[in-house]
Amino acid sequence: MRTSTPAKVHGVAADLDSVLGELSRSGCRVTQQRRSIVAEFAQLRRYVTPQELHARLAGRRPRTGLATVYRTLEVLERLGAATRALRPTGEASYLFCAGAHHHHAVCVRCGKVDDVPCGSVDRFARTLAARRFRLTQHRLEFFGLCARCSA
Repeated sequence: MRTSTPAKVHGVAADLDSVLGELSRSGCRVTQQRRSIVAEFAQLRRYVTPQELHARLAGRRPRTGLATVYRTLEVLERLGAATRALRPTGEASYLFCAGAHHHHAVCVRCGKVDDVPCGSVDRFARTLAARRFRLTQHRLEFFGLCARCSA
């Protein structure tokens, strides 16, 4: 029997069970605290700091420590289920990012993040390869105002 349901994240159906399974296979214990962290994180559509995520979880049972939030986000990033970005202050923030490869449009006012498919990056990678440069990773983000904030 399944213990969680797929969540709709950034327009991509991300199966929380598969993310929790990856956590387990990576050697992390999948505790109720970690389940709560991943479930809450997956619902957000913006970058959050570990402290912000911890504050959202405050007062819930089971209690979740800030160190557990930090460790879980770091593992999710390593597994490819989270993207890390630095804020202008230098503070790390994370975005739940599971599913097919895509890029992001970030609202500079409210922080909402939408997925942006970008086939032109594949053409750019082929151009680099033709010049004997092997692209190993990339990240592309667009910044502006979402429809709600620009109205």
